[in-house]
Amino acid sequence: MRTLLTAIGISVAVTFAAPVAKADETHLAGSSIRGLFPGYYKAEVQGGYTLFISAKTGGRLDGMAFGREDKGKWTIVGDQLCVSWKRWTKGQTKCGEIVRSGAWYIARSRKEGQLLRFTAIAADKFSQQVASASEINRN
Repeated sequence: MRTLLTAIGISVAVTFAAPVAKADETHLAGSSIRGLFPGYYKAEVQGGYTLFISAKTGGRLDGMAFGREDKGKWTIVGDQLCVSWKRWTKGQTKCGEIVRSGAWYIARSRKEGQLLRFTAIAADKFSQQVASASEINRN
């Protein structure tokens, strides 16, 4: 597993030491992870890449990064969130535990460490932020 997301043919290699829980972090159980959906999220991966994700009921995902869109699926396996994207992960499923740290959720793999972090966005702000990010990417 190289990353949770690969965008536009650019592999975002994320390699950290094994995850270590911090005092202000809360590990989410599968039932708590399910409570995150449906929802709208801004995600950040190593290197400053920003993604916007709409997680829908029924396990569907819509994503936007670098002015490009992808579709995917989410599922909960035990206490891990598993995600696959048609292009970004080439259909491969990537799983990781979810830890809450303040307003952010951190997806971690025991093998690779932090994969990405994401935060909830209000539905009425989501389209606005995606449009702003798309405009920046066009310039």
